[in-house]
Amino acid sequence: MKRTTVTMFVMLLFHVVASAQMKTLEVTVSNEWKEDKVDEPVVVKLPEAKKLGFEVKSATVKCKGKDVPCQLDDMDGDLRPDEVFFLTDIKDKDTKTFEVKLSAKEEKAKKDVETRIYTALQLRDKQDKHPDVLRVEAPGKTDLFNDIYMHGITIESDVVGYRIYFDYRQNIDLYGKKFRRIELPKTQFYTSEEQLKEGYGVDVLWAGEAIGCGTLKDWKKGQPENWTEVGLRGQCVVTTGPLRTVVEMYDIGVKGEDDLTYDMRQRYTLCAGHRDMQVEVTFTPSMGKKPFEKKFFCTGVQKVGATADAKVQNGHKPQGMLKKDGLAASWGCDYPDMGKKQLWAPEAVGLAVYVPKEFINTTKEDDLNYLYVLQPDKNYSLNYYVSFCADKEEKGYHTAKEWFASLDDWKDNVSHPVKVKVE
Repeated sequence: MKRTTVTMFVMLLFHVVASAQMKTLEVTVSNEWKEDKVDEPVVVKLPEAKKLGFEVKSATVKCKGKDVPCQLDDMDGDLRPDEVFFLTDIKDKDTKTFEVKLSAKEEKAKKDVETRIYTALQLRDKQDKHPDVLRVEAPGKTDLFNDIYMHGITIESDVVGYRIYFDYRQNIDLYGKKFRRIELPKTQFYTSEEQLKEGYGVDVLWAGEAIGCGTLKDWKKGQPENWTEVGLRGQCVVTTGPLRTVVEMYDIGVKGEDDLTYDMRQRYTLCAGHRDMQVEVTFTPSMGKKPFEKKFFCTGVQKVGATADAKVQNGHKPQGMLKKDGLAASWGCDYPDMGKKQLWAPEAVGLAVYVPKEFINTTKEDDLNYLYVLQPDKNYSLNYYVSFCADKEEKGYHTAKEWFASLDDWKDNVSHPVKVKVE
């Protein structure tokens, strides 16, 4: 009898200890927008470890008893998770409830979770192994452009791919593809002739001296300027998983006008199922508040094919728009790499940026670009969204009319994210 009592006590104690190492959150997600949402990002901020009583090592998400793929993300680099991230489809004016279980026990990722995101920051080495790293930084005058494989940090969803050049331009480059799948581990942005024949995608944009698609530039003397006066330049992987990637480009000791210096950090977020990428920029002035309040930056889209002849344009007449509500877009066709015309044919693409009106100082159109001149808010930050399509996509847009017609809904969609309530 005593042995039975002791056994029951031990089992009860084990249950209490185990329960203390787990917590279940009820998460309510509401879509207050007038349209259905597909692959809508949901971010659940985690309580601090002190409040939980343990450090979170794993998480699971369920909706009506069914598993929902998720990832656990460390967003501040302290090796402790801060967020649970997952995607959901949700009808207009609808609400869904999720059960998020947090545990102090590490669990291996489920094999049936499809990887829909790729992230790479790799070094170029003599053995052609291209080792993955999480951070690269160097003095601003040091040229590492050819020492980083793919010339900069690279991210891909199952829809599109982007890379951010590690140099004074810091241009956003674009990878378009026919099929919705992950390709960059194989093509590495430099698709071979054999891969092209097999249906793989390719780099689809040559920016040259233009703004490209949503690249952030300095604004000096009434025109875009590259980031040449920088004390230290760096890139890093913040977090990546099967569903979301977050990476950063940062510049320390940027020299502006009138002896103004500041630090700048650009955070890029790309989610599975998405062609659009969010850009969040924060500035830290090194000198007083007043000088920086007069500092301006710019972004926008280039006029694709504006300098190409009719043969290269291939029936895709350059078209574009620059609206006061923060939506700029263009459509056209041109060579994606002027040095590889024999390998890569002209590509027709649509470009777009959406900038919330509170960050717009003015608009400007020149021979190469549709531009927004930007002014950070009182917290020294600004944000905007970048998107593009390639004519080569099977499930995409193939004319300027189709592309432009889709953009108002896109702007409204990103302007009305779902509401997340945690209990």
